[in-house]
Amino acid sequence: MDAVVIVDLQHAFAPPPELVERIRARAAGFPHRVFTRFVNPRDSLMRRKLDRRSCAPGSPEAKLVLAPGPGDLVLDKPGYGLPEEAVRRLRAAGVRHALLCGGDTDACVLGVAFSLFDGGIDCTVDPSLCWSASGLHDCALRILNEQFGTPADLGPASVPSA
Repeated sequence: MDAVVIVDLQHAFAPPPELVERIRARAAGFPHRVFTRFVNPRDSLMRRKLDRRSCAPGSPEAKLVLAPGPGDLVLDKPGYGLPEEAVRRLRAAGVRHALLCGGDTDACVLGVAFSLFDGGIDCTVDPSLCWSASGLHDCALRILNEQFGTPADLGPASVPSA
């Protein structure tokens, strides 16, 4: 795999500390570390349709739990998946296969997986490095397995789905 994509590991979503530590350890060995950050602008569908107000641009809750280091890429996204320009940046950086991790499995991890796949980047999702506050973690893993052939070979999730 060329990169690890750490999806929306932000203060607003309160990921379990043990998950954060597992992701930190696993991400250390990758040549490319990519962080996605959900930023919820004032006029977004998230606000208008779903009444979700978290992660306003520049707010403390939008900050990443793990601090990106020099050379790491941070991609802001206004919804579940990545904008096309972000996927183009990853391809230009040589990313062809990525490990996805982070949260929520049933929302943004799933959305980013579809974005990458549609942009020609293969991905693998490790269930032990993902989490969902909604309780839909296992359902999302079934969708990921059906649509992308991942993560069936990686074993069961070790983080409860809340």
